[in-house]
Amino acid sequence: MIRLGEGVDAYRVLSEQAIHRLVDTLNEFRGIADQWDVDDLVVVGTSASRDSGSEVIDIVREDTGIHYHIISGDQEADLSFEGAVGGLPDLRGRVITCDIGGGSTELVEGSSDGQIRHRVSIDIGSVRITERYFSALPPNQSEIASATAYIQSSLAKLPFPDLGQDLHLVGASDAQRLLLELQYQLTQNHSLKYFEQFSGSWRSLEQNDSTHNLLSRVQLSCWSDCLLQMTYDDILRLDTMKLHGRADVFAAAVLIFLEILKRLGKESILISPWGLNHGVALRIFKHGRL
Repeated sequence: MIRLGEGVDAYRVLSEQAIHRLVDTLNEFRGIADQWDVDDLVVVGTSASRDSGSEVIDIVREDTGIHYHIISGDQEADLSFEGAVGGLPDLRGRVITCDIGGGSTELVEGSSDGQIRHRVSIDIGSVRITERYFSALPPNQSEIASATAYIQSSLAKLPFPDLGQDLHLVGASDAQRLLLELQYQLTQNHSLKYFEQFSGSWRSLEQNDSTHNLLSRVQLSCWSDCLLQMTYDDILRLDTMKLHGRADVFAAAVLIFLEILKRLGKESILISPWGLNHGVALRIFKHGRL
């Protein structure tokens, strides 16, 4: 995980360490692409790059030879929607997609045929919330309350009228897919009892749904309660490989996730196997450009 947005919320510039991680990663990918004789590389920057300005475009071009596209919040929302819906070919009807990133969260209302009605990009993300509100892991109750209040106020004016039971809520982010993977993994390994030390309601995680890519609001609430009481090492212990580079911001991501379900009045969310990256690929495949 590059963590490009590290410190951007406070200083509005990318740190030297983050830029080095970005350049090193892009050069690594460039080497892989060259091995496969790839003609064109498409790289997009999102919230952290928008916050920091265009300087990163020049740095990336000089150090890697790659053109770095910084997309707007609306573009990010549209591409995330396109990817998430494309990953669920059997989905029908009204859809709201939810993509929780490090610096921002994108929500889009549309239909399963790709038509978009409303879109919004909000400055609540896992890195931003963690850096702004949590002084340590686990955060104290005052910090949790402040973070929750900010998330709720940010979600208060979502432009989604007429929410009903026919509406499908779809998760499109890596953080949401990771939570679903952990839920499945810990259930299959009969390891959910690990959470007993953090929450008396841990057994609610044992809920079984007939749909393998569904998470319930009850499960999310329990996950959030547990993660907000866990140290960095406690969280990392859930899956060292998958949570490497994410463990310190994962609790904030799940808190945002839960508050979105509450705000939209939904009892569950369908997690798409596809997201922003797939939306970028689909757009280029269909139109030859972003």
